[in-house]
Amino acid sequence: MKKNIEDEINRFESFRFDASLNRVINLKKSVETDIDEFLAIQYILDTNRITHKFEKNFNITILK
Repeated sequence: MKKNIEDEINRFESFRFDASLNRVINLKKSVETDIDEFLAIQYILDTNRITHKFEKNFNITILK
């Protein structure tokens, strides 16, 4: 994934991109997750045509 997209995702308070796992990790518990941030990240991935899938606890795996 491009560095500028990683940086854009890492600006969110509740999520971080982990390059070693190739995942967007939710830093909070499910009930505390900021859904607006989650949807914004989904939008970023969709508009940049990055294939992904959703995992438990609002984590996102980037598919190759």
